[in-house]
Amino acid sequence: MSVPENILVSMNASRNAVITAHINPDGDAVGSTLGLWHLLRTMGCNATVVLPNAAPSNLMWMEGSSEIVVFGDDAKRIMADADTIFVLDLNAISRLGEIGVAIQSSAATIVNIDHHTFPEDFASAAWVDVDACSTGIMIAMCADALNAFTPAMAMCLYTGIMTDTGSFRFPRTTSHVHRMVAKLIDEGADPVRSFDEVMNRGSIARTRLLGIALSTMSIYADGALCTMVVRGADMLAHECATEDVEGFVSQTLALHGVKIGILFVELENETKCSFRSKGTTYVRDLAAQYGGGGHVYAAGARVKGRHFDEVVEEITAKAIDALTK
Repeated sequence: MSVPENILVSMNASRNAVITAHINPDGDAVGSTLGLWHLLRTMGCNATVVLPNAAPSNLMWMEGSSEIVVFGDDAKRIMADADTIFVLDLNAISRLGEIGVAIQSSAATIVNIDHHTFPEDFASAAWVDVDACSTGIMIAMCADALNAFTPAMAMCLYTGIMTDTGSFRFPRTTSHVHRMVAKLIDEGADPVRSFDEVMNRGSIARTRLLGIALSTMSIYADGALCTMVVRGADMLAHECATEDVEGFVSQTLALHGVKIGILFVELENETKCSFRSKGTTYVRDLAAQYGGGGHVYAAGARVKGRHFDEVVEEITAKAIDALTK
């Protein structure tokens, strides 16, 4: 798919832009917003990345990350002056939290660029490609169409693509993805540094917490379901934050025969659920039952106001039922 003309027109027309992405931004959200930030700046646009909350520390090495504004009073003033607001890597305005409320009352042109399924219609111009591996590759296609790469931009976009493809091993990692990644490397992306900065920055405390989480693994449905649990008390004892458990869920799919893996994290008055699957088994609908969403193979949800063990038991039962139908 080529970049829609109205998306490129919106980029060219913008003189004072805000770029945002979903709550709890991941590698693709941060990489694509920073990539677009660099792109718009090369086009003479005054652009600002505004995120609903702070990005994980292992993503804050990319050039431009120190310029990110976390939503608050300053961000409100910046958004009030924007002529264009680019909303990246999300399909529903509710995933922006308070930023979504500000956008709904904004007179700016709203541009949505995303690759998630079931998109809501909230933008003046939208480019949604559910076959794209990441939002990062969609921004890379924009930069390619505009012939406007810089080394810093290439690094941000490479990192977004790398993280959302699971280091190029998830479905939708096509030959087109590899060709675009080769282009980004030619333009200055450093694959060695990107992987090292994102993946190799764990602490001994996080590693010990992972060991405890691995010991909680349980198998159901004749080996097709694997669950893992992280207790709040263990996070507290090891002085770990929510961002420290990112990536733990991938361990559940490392077991032979597992089709669905679920990580349950006990937070204050909330259960964070991360779902992963492979083959022809999808988990987005399971996450959606609890107000979550994501991709067919990778989704998440947060269940508030219910006892942790009750949520674990209920969702595990629903996953077993989905696998045995």
